[in-house]
Amino acid sequence: MFIKKMLTKRPIIFFGILIGIIFLTLFSFKKDENNTINSYGEIPQGLGVSIHRGISEEDIQAIADAGFKWVRIDIFWSSVEKTKGKYNFKSTGYDELNEQIIAKGLKPYYILDYGNSLYGNERSVVTNKARKAFIKFAETTVKRYGGQSGVWEIWNEPNHGNFWEVQPSYEHYARLVEAVAPIIHKYDKSSLIVAPALSGLSDPSLQWLKQIKKQGTFNYIDAISVHPYQEGKPEDVILQYKKLKKIVKNKPIFSGEWGYSVTDLDEIKQAEFLARSLLINNYAGIPVSIWYDWKNDGQEKLNREHNFGLVSYYSTPKFSYLAVQTLTSQLKSYRYLKRIKVNNVDDYILEFRNANKEKILVFWTTKSSHSVHIKLKSGRGRLVSMLGAKRSVKWGDYIEVNMQTSPNYLIIK
Repeated sequence: MFIKKMLTKRPIIFFGILIGIIFLTLFSFKKDENNTINSYGEIPQGLGVSIHRGISEEDIQAIADAGFKWVRIDIFWSSVEKTKGKYNFKSTGYDELNEQIIAKGLKPYYILDYGNSLYGNERSVVTNKARKAFIKFAETTVKRYGGQSGVWEIWNEPNHGNFWEVQPSYEHYARLVEAVAPIIHKYDKSSLIVAPALSGLSDPSLQWLKQIKKQGTFNYIDAISVHPYQEGKPEDVILQYKKLKKIVKNKPIFSGEWGYSVTDLDEIKQAEFLARSLLINNYAGIPVSIWYDWKNDGQEKLNREHNFGLVSYYSTPKFSYLAVQTLTSQLKSYRYLKRIKVNNVDDYILEFRNANKEKILVFWTTKSSHSVHIKLKSGRGRLVSMLGAKRSVKWGDYIEVNMQTSPNYLIIK
C-alpha cells in the first residue's frame, strides 16, 4: 500500500529512495568483495613487518617463513622523481622488491611519503605546486603497483615534526589526502587506503586526529593507522585504544608500526613484548599489526635506532624471530574469541578458536611468575612455550599452569 501511494503521489521521491538503496547495496557488496579487513582477524592474515630498501631475497623468504603476510615499506617521492616528470622505479630497486614480495606470497603495504626538493620543502606538502606534483607521483606509483590487494598509506607520521616539518600540519595534510585518495581509488580498487599514520597515542596526538576528523578526512579512507609505541608494557595500549575508538567510531584501526629496541631491553624481553603486543592487538580488535622492524639498521649497540630488528644486521634470527614464528604456527587459522577472567587482573588468558571449533589458550602475566588453575573439561593436549618448546599434558577438571611474562600456548585436543 505504501509503495502504491508513493508511486501515485510522489514518484520522484520513491525512485530516488529506490536508487539510493540499490547504490548502497551495490557499494556494500563491492567493498565486501574487495576489502577483506574482516578476514585479517584470523591469524596470521593481519600480521606484517616493516622493511627497508636493499633487503635481500633471502630476507624476504625468511619473512614469509616467520608467518608474516604483509611488508610495509616507504616509496620515497624524492628517490623516484629526481628529474621533474620522470619516475624511476627500476634502478631505485622498487620494481625488483615488488616482484620478490609477490613471489613469496606476501602483500605490499606501501607508504607514499615525504616531500621533494624539486617542488619545495622536503618534509611537507603545503603549496598547490607541490600538491599537484605529489598527486602525479602517487598516480604513477599506484598505476605501476596497483591491483595487488595491498595497502596504500598516505604519508608517515604527519603529526610529527620530523616527518612533516611545517606544523601544525592537519589542514595541509587533510588537503593532501582529499586530493590523493580518489586517485588511488580510481586506479586500484583492490587495495585499501590508509591515513594518517599517527605518531603515538598521547593526548596531543589524539587532539591532532580530532582536527583531521573535522576536516572530513575520514570520508576518503578505509582505515586509520597508529604507531602505538609504549614506554612500559604492551598491555598499557588497551586503555589508549579505548580513547582512540571513541574518536574514530567504526573506522578500522591498524597498528602500522610498533616495536622495541634491544638498546632499551634485552633480547628475550623484546621477544616477550613482540608476542604480547601482537596478541593484545588481536584482543583489542586491531585487524592489522605491523612490527618495526625486520632487520637491525646498524651495529652500534647503544644506538637505539639500530636495534629494533627481529634479526641482526647480518640477518641472524633473534629470540623475537622464534617468538613470532611460534605464534603464527600455533595460532594459524585461529581467531580470538574471549578473555578468560581470573582473580588477578594482571593475568591474561586468551581463548582462540578455528573454523572447526578447536581451541587454544594463550596465557601470560605482566607481573611475577605464579601458578593458576584454569577450569576445563577433562582432556589432553600440548603446551608450547613462547620459543617453541613442546610437551604433552593431560588434566581432569582443571589444569594448573605457570603464568610467566612470556606467553605460552595450550593446544586442546
